[in-house]
Amino acid sequence: MNEIINPSFLVVEDSDEDYAALERIVLRSKAPAPVRLQRCVSAEQVLDMLKAPLLPDRPLPVLPALIVLDLNLPGVDGRSVLLAVRQHPRLKRTPVVIFSTSSSPHDIAWCYEHGANSYHVKQTDYGSFKRAVELLVDYWVEAVRLPVPPRSASILDKPDEMAS
Repeated sequence: MNEIINPSFLVVEDSDEDYAALERIVLRSKAPAPVRLQRCVSAEQVLDMLKAPLLPDRPLPVLPALIVLDLNLPGVDGRSVLLAVRQHPRLKRTPVVIFSTSSSPHDIAWCYEHGANSYHVKQTDYGSFKRAVELLVDYWVEAVRLPVPPRSASILDKPDEMAS
């Protein structure tokens, strides 16, 4: 039997409309445990979070169980986020799902070559978009076992401090 934990997704999405639709579908899903969502609206925001210094009075972002990444973000794009996540000591095992409007075979190949765990082409009609998000939740929350982040772990914890 699959142990149900409270799954958390870090969604990197610049479109308020796409995020609102994704959030609504995830929250209405029939996942066996509520999915907690955290959002970044740009690659810069994710990269800043990964490099942020530890501040005593600032709440730390917890490790997500899954990262849902829009590839074509304005400014620095999702490719930089994927590369940074794969090099980050706390996140390198975290599955990254690309959720992009691009269906370019070059983009798809590049993402898999650089560590993406799956690639979904974002559909423009709501019914197809909804089905894709439902499949994402069904697969990543119900069908597979994700690595369990340590209870007190945050993205900013140093790996050597977590061992003690």
